[in-house]
Amino acid sequence: MAAHRLAWEIASALEIYPASIDALYRRIGQNPLPGRFTVPAINVRAIAFESARGIFQAMAASGTRAVIFELSRGEIGFTGQRPHEYATSILCAAIAEGHRGPVFLQGDHFQISATRFAADQTAEIAALEGLIAEAVSAGFFNIDIDASTLVDLSRRSVAEQQQPNADLSAHLAAVARALEPEGVSISLGGEIGEVGDRNSTPEELRAYLDGVCAILPAGMRGLSKISIQSGTRHGGNVLADGSFGDMPVDLDLVAHMSSVCRMEYGVAGCVQHGASMLDLDKIAGLSQAGCVEVHLAAAFLNAAYEVLPDDCVREADAWAKTHYGHEWKQDWSEAQFLHHARRYPVAPFKRAWWDAVSCHDRLRDRMRERAGGYFAALGVNETDALIAQTISHGPVGWRQPVLPDGAGHGEERGIADLAG
Repeated sequence: MAAHRLAWEIASALEIYPASIDALYRRIGQNPLPGRFTVPAINVRAIAFESARGIFQAMAASGTRAVIFELSRGEIGFTGQRPHEYATSILCAAIAEGHRGPVFLQGDHFQISATRFAADQTAEIAALEGLIAEAVSAGFFNIDIDASTLVDLSRRSVAEQQQPNADLSAHLAAVARALEPEGVSISLGGEIGEVGDRNSTPEELRAYLDGVCAILPAGMRGLSKISIQSGTRHGGNVLADGSFGDMPVDLDLVAHMSSVCRMEYGVAGCVQHGASMLDLDKIAGLSQAGCVEVHLAAAFLNAAYEVLPDDCVREADAWAKTHYGHEWKQDWSEAQFLHHARRYPVAPFKRAWWDAVSCHDRLRDRMRERAGGYFAALGVNETDALIAQTISHGPVGWRQPVLPDGAGHGEERGIADLAG
C-alpha cells in the first residue's frame, strides 16, 4: 500500500482528487441544463495507466472533466485489477498528463450473481457489501448497484417482479451511504433490467423507483440515475466477418424514460450500457434523447488490441481459445468468438503487455482519438466550467486510501453470470 499512498499524496498536492458526480446529476434531475450532453463512463481494461493517459489527453484537448473511469465487478476478475490498483493507475495517469481537479471513479455493475445468490443469499450480499466498502476506500464515489439479476418475471404484477431488485438496491444504497467520507455524497445508480434482454418499460421504472424510495430511511438520498435496456447489448452486434451490425436502440424510449426519471422522481435520467459499438450518429442521438450517462468498454479494449504487437495478439488469442473455448457458440465464427473472449487474457498477459513498450505511444494516441470522437458526439466538449461550478471540492481530509479489513480478497473470477 505504500506506493498507493505515495501516488495519492502526490495527486492531492497537485489538487487532483477523487470525486462524486452526484451534485451534477442532482442538478440535472431538478432542473435540466440548457444544452444536452451525456457523460461518458469508460471501462479501462488493458494497460490501464497508458490507456488512461490517452483519455486524459482527449479531455484536455476537448475542455471536459465530465468523464467517468469505471471498473465492474466482473472486470476485477478478468483484468486483474482491484479498486485500489485501478484508482492508483488512473490517478497516476492524471498526474502524468497535468490534469487538475476532480477524477470520477465508478464501480460499474456492482452486480448480484444470481447463481451465488440462489446458493447462499447471505454470503452473496456480504460479498457486495465488502466490495462497496473496498471501492469507497479507494475513492470510488460513484457506485452502480445492479440487483436486476433478481427481477422475477414469473410474478404477477410489475411491482412484484421488481420488488427483489428494489429491496436489495435499497439495502446496498444504505450500505454505501454509511461509508461516505465527510463532504461526499456518493452518486448511486440502479438498474431495472438485464442489458441485451427485452426492452425496459416505464411501468418497470416506476415500480422500481417507488420500491426503493419506500424502503430507504426518511431523509436519505436515493438514486441519481437508472440503467435501462433499450436495444443494445454488451460487446455490440458482431457479425461473422468481425464487423459490427446495427443495434436497434430505441431513442424514443430513452427520451421517455429519462423524462419520467426527471419529472416524477428528480432523478437525472437513464443510463445506456453496451453502447460503444453504436455508430457516432446513434451515440449523438442518445445525448439528444436526454440519456445522462453512457458506458463505453469494448471499443476501448479493441483499441488496445489494434496497437499491440502481432505476437502479443496471437498469444492472447491462442490462450483464449484454450481456456475459454467452451464459450464458443456453435453458430459463431472465429471473429465473433474472439470479440467475446478477448477480455479474458487481460489479467494473465498484464505484465507482457506492460512490457510491450513499443506500442504505448500508439496506444495513447489511439485512446485519445477514440475518446475524442465519443466526447464530441456526446456533447461534453467545453464542460470544464460547468464541472468547476458544480463539483466544488474533494472529500475533506482525504489523503491516503486505507484498505478495509477483509477487503481486497473477494473472489470475482469464474463468475460467469456477471456482466462484463
